[in-house]
This record gives sequence, C-alpha cells and structure tokens, in this order.
Amino acid sequence: MKSTVLASFVVLSAVTSSGILQAQEPTATPSGSDIPLEIMEKVDPSVVSIQHERAGGTGFFLSEDGYILTNGHVIRGSDAEDPTQPAKSITVVLNDERKFPAKVLGFSMDPDVALLKIEADSPFQPVEFADSRNATLGMACFAVGTPSGLRRTFTSGILSSVDRTDLNTETVVFQTDAAINPGNSGGPLFDQQGRVLGINTYGYRGRNNLGFTIPIHVAEGMIEDLKTRGRFVRSVIPHFFTTELYDELATSLEIDRGVLVSWVMPDSEAESIGLRTGDILVAVDGKPVSARTKADLLRLEWDQSVRPAGEETSLTVLRGEPGERKELTFRTTLREMELLPTFGLHAGEIVEHRYATLGLGLKELVPLHHLIHALPAEREGVLVHFVEDNSTAKRADLQRLDIIHRVGGKAVRTLTEFREEFENALRETDAVIPLHITRKKLEYITAIAPDYSLKGKKVVLLSPKEDHEFLDVMYRELVAKGADLQICVPGKADLDRETLELKLIADLDISDARKLDDLDLLLIVGGEGVNDLLEHEEVLAWVEERLKEEKMLATVGKAGLIPIQAMNGELDLKVTLPSADSSRALTQGANYTGNDMEKDGPLHSCTGEERDVIRTFINKVSSDLML
Repeated sequence: MKSTVLASFVVLSAVTSSGILQAQEPTATPSGSDIPLEIMEKVDPSVVSIQHERAGGTGFFLSEDGYILTNGHVIRGSDAEDPTQPAKSITVVLNDERKFPAKVLGFSMDPDVALLKIEADSPFQPVEFADSRNATLGMACFAVGTPSGLRRTFTSGILSSVDRTDLNTETVVFQTDAAINPGNSGGPLFDQQGRVLGINTYGYRGRNNLGFTIPIHVAEGMIEDLKTRGRFVRSVIPHFFTTELYDELATSLEIDRGVLVSWVMPDSEAESIGLRTGDILVAVDGKPVSARTKADLLRLEWDQSVRPAGEETSLTVLRGEPGERKELTFRTTLREMELLPTFGLHAGEIVEHRYATLGLGLKELVPLHHLIHALPAEREGVLVHFVEDNSTAKRADLQRLDIIHRVGGKAVRTLTEFREEFENALRETDAVIPLHITRKKLEYITAIAPDYSLKGKKVVLLSPKEDHEFLDVMYRELVAKGADLQICVPGKADLDRETLELKLIADLDISDARKLDDLDLLLIVGGEGVNDLLEHEEVLAWVEERLKEEKMLATVGKAGLIPIQAMNGELDLKVTLPSADSSRALTQGANYTGNDMEKDGPLHSCTGEERDVIRTFINKVSSDLML
C-alpha cells in the first residue's frame, strides 16, 4: 500500500557526490539501418519541441485535438514561492516548423509528467501507446527529441533495465542506452514498431551513457487528473509505511508472500481502522498482494495511488507470531493525499507566503512536515520555510523549520490564523511583534522588529473586484513596510485573498478614496479584472487628475492601460505592461517600452508577470515615495 512519505525525485540537473544525473551532449542521428525509415516517418509528426522563457524540451501528441505529454520539469516556472506555477508563454513547435501557444493543464514533478494543450483547425497526429507493463529486458527502442541547437534527433538502443528503483523516484523507471540529449526531456521512447514505451526524463553522463524513462502506463494513470484538476491527486490511507518481503526478511518472519507494514503513525487514519506495525498485508480488496523486491513494492503502491479518492477498499493482514497468526480484514475509504512538502529534491506542492521586506517565508504546516523533518508531532502552528541573510527575520533569530505557534501572545494553529494576527500587528506598526516558536523539541520566545520604511505614507491599493493578479503579494509587502494602507474596490466589495480562506476587506469605494487628503500613492492592481476598471469613468477621472497634478501613480500588469485610456493621447506616456497588451497600448498612442519596470514622471509601471518583478517594483516605488 501507499506510504505517505514519498521518495524525492531527480531532475535533469541533479548533482550527487557519486555522479551527475544530467543530460548528455548531443549525439549524432543514427543511420536508417538502426531505425527503419518508415518508422521514423511515422512518428516524426507526433513529436514536438517545447520552448519558453527559461528552457525547453520535447513532447508528443496524445490526441488529434492537441493534447501533449511532456515532463513536469520542462514546463515548470521559476516562482520560488509557488511550485505549482508553470512557465509563462510556452510555445510548441511542430516538425514542419509551425508554432502554437500552449496552455499547461497540469503537471507533477514526481512522477515527472505534464499535460499541455494547443488549438488548431486541422487534426494533429497522435502517437500509439505500447503496453509498458510488458516491457522486457533487452527490448530494442529509440528516443526522439529536439536537443538544443538541433532540429530533431533519433537515438537507438535497448532497454537495459525495466525496474530501476534507486533513483529516488516514486515509481519504477526504465533504463536505456539510447542517448537522452539536452532538450530531449519529455520526449518519447519508442519500441521497434513506433509505439511509445515511456517519457524520457533524464540521462546519466558517465562511462555507460544511460538514459531513464517513465513508463507510459504511469503517465496514463495521471492524465485525467492533470486534465481536470491541474495536478496529480494521489489516493492513500494516511499514514503508514510498507516494506518488501525480501528473502532474508521473509525467512525471519516465516512467511512466503505479502508486504510488511513497517510503521503506523499514532492517531492516524491507518491506526484508526486497525492497522498495526508488524502486520503482514496479504490482500487488497480480496486479491492477493506480495512484494519481494523494491520494484514490486513501488508497482503495488502505484496501483493503489491511482485509484479514485473516496473509493472503498479492504485490507487483509496476518497478525501474530508464526504458527499463531490470525487473518484480519479492515474496511476503509481511500483519501486524497495532502499536498506534498518540499523535501530532498522534490519541489513540493505547498505555496509559500513570503514577506520579502522582512526576509521571512512561511508555509502551512502539514503532518508530512512532521514526518520528513522530525518535528514535534503534537505542535500546531506555521512552518518557517525561508529566512534571508541579514534580514529582519534573521535578526529575530528565526530559522528554517521553526514552528511559530503564538503571535503577540495569541495561539495560531493555521497559516490563516497566523496572517490575521501578524498582519494586524503590521498594520498597527507595532514596534516589536512577539513570536513563540518551537525548534525541534525546544521552545523559544523572540520578537520581530520591522523597519516600517513607509510609516506615515498614505497608500491606496486599487483593485478590480475579481480576476486580480498578485494582489496578496503587494498587500503583504506594503503592510510589512508600515504603509498607511487602504484597499479600494468599486462598490467596496470584499476580495478573496489568493490561496487562503481569508477575506481582504475593501476599506473604500472609488468616490471615498478620491476624497482622501494628501494621498501619497495610488497603486493599481493588474489582472483580467482590469477590463472593468478601464470602463469605470470615476477610475479614469481619478487617474487623469493624479497625472495632471503630477501625483505619484503606479500600475501593475494590465493596469498600465488605465493611464493611457485616461489621458486619451494627451500625454506621450512611457509605460510598460504585459507584452500581450502592448498592441493596444501602441494603438492608443503610448510609448510602450517592454521593460520589466518603467518610470515616466509621476507614473511608475511594471509588467507584473512575475512575483520577483513585482517585489522589486514595490521597492523602487517605495524608495521614490520616501524622497
């Protein structure tokens, strides 16, 4: 059965002390005698190149209507706080050089699989799938990819292993001597008939030139979740571990078949249904199960994890000493596995909430954190995930993996509770904010002392009611700087705070905000909801008024269109915004620069497409505000 602590994955650039797991140098395309020409011609239209701002790789069509499989690490973004975000502006290039923008429907980092979609008027040529469960040692195969600097390569070899389990991956992977070049990640490994055996994911540079491939049946089990839910949803019975009955263990336990339940977490779902450490699992839903090797165990765990959460299941175990064992059957319901934390090389799935101004990043604390990092199981709170050197958080002696469980004397059990208490204290510009922390098994009291560089500065954060972007980031940074901050939304509507079950309360309507005396900064949030602000006469009048009076105005993302619309060509405004909106800005007479950030008199603007750019922008605007 599925244990809840999963092995860390290995990505293309992973480095170890004993060797380097990485892509190999490009190799020559093999001759037609290695791969029949008709097979090469058959599969070539099904394989695509994937490109974006950070890197690239390979993929292949699943269907005529444009679904594409590739690796998760090929399309993952660079957002340090949100490991669930893909790269932006992904382009798919076909074998005939046609290019299409792609949408990422979902991805996982272990197994390293992603699902993309492109749209076109004519059908695409999908691959055929082999039955990778029946792949055999010595089987002839070939890889197709689009390595850096080369249009297309075909590299041939054999399957030299079909049950590698020592690469810190969640599933068994294939090993091949078909070269996996830089840029081949996400491409297909074919059998001799041109059917896909798996997704190539990384290679080993060394004397043996090995490549590694995720079996295609693994990816097949993930497609529906990636398509409909944006991530792979694992099903488990929390929380217990299992171990294969290798020969020596089987002999010592006097048992021929089964799987050893090696540990059951106290007070867990597994314990509540009756499982105990030392039980021998012999059947699932009445069907015999056994694992003699690590590969057997990973296959068994995978078969359970791809079952639908909510499905009923039964486990049959043997309990007791040899000769006195009893057979017991427990019935339960599979649960959706909680989001995975960062551990080892696994990017994790839990979003970090960072106060860059303070050098502090926090994450929701989940049971797997306790298991992975040996944290006190009984302690609730929030997990310190990031502490920047020479920062306010560092001066408070906060350390990564500390658990904060009280803020200003009040207990906080969740990230929502922490943020309510902590941000209320920041808005009050408390000189120090006491924090009670647990570090391993010891408890400490410390205090964080923000600098409040914007204390006394009146700032209005103007946001559309819906479809706003990075509102929460700007809010966090401004309150951490001590700004006298008020949120303005047309109609004074409440806003859902991104990723939290917590409301941001609008302080002002537009008409009220315009009456504020000595407003130092009007900062307008971006996102698709800006379309509503572009049609709001009072918003446009307010922006025009500030620009003509040379009062500071800042726009993020698509909100850069608002001052252009408000001035209606009366000023030759230098502005930046997302490239997708640049043509509209140019047609309205703006001087669009395309830089990440821009300043033109009282007008500050930024593209607003990445968290780090927004934070740098907030710092630049804050510096100007303090002059």
